[in-house]
Amino acid sequence: MAGVPKLIILSEQFRGKSFELLNDKYSVGRVDQREICIKDPTVSTYHCEFIKKGGTYTIKDCQSTNGTRVNNIPITGEQDLQSSDILQVGGVEILYDCEDKTVTTALKTQTGINLQGAQVGISTIKEMDNFSPFAASNKSGKSQKLMIFIVVLLVVVILGLIAYVVHMMFFKASPQPGAEIRKTFEQVQV
Repeated sequence: MAGVPKLIILSEQFRGKSFELLNDKYSVGRVDQREICIKDPTVSTYHCEFIKKGGTYTIKDCQSTNGTRVNNIPITGEQDLQSSDILQVGGVEILYDCEDKTVTTALKTQTGINLQGAQVGISTIKEMDNFSPFAASNKSGKSQKLMIFIVVLLVVVILGLIAYVVHMMFFKASPQPGAEIRKTFEQVQV
């Protein structure tokens, strides 16, 4: 028997937050009026919908600004979901987990190990291209913006240090204020 389907957010800011899918339809967006509210600027106010069909759900993009993807492929119309699909709603990555405990095809890992019948209750495994934290994706780019800010800050600090050193080299020999007046005064007294 299959468990309750759920969505588990994988993206850093909301990582681990999950939504159980118990109803026939869910709307997703960044406003509180949506059944699934993800307050991220890359998520549209009415981004997509999850619609129950049979024992699984389909996802439908609702003309969102940043699009909806399933396993890194943009969707048009409706897309049936399978357990362990990786969804991208704007820049937010979400795992669709329907806890399907049946194995319907022979499973082999990349090393060639056949997993068919190896364990009762193993989830369906499928190959996912570009599933790496280092792969280019449609993420919000906060870490990239932070890195750019740090580099710019370092450049500014280095330029400031260079300007200070140059200033000290060329203007270091200037006398203290009032030194010339004292020298002139001493000459007049003698």
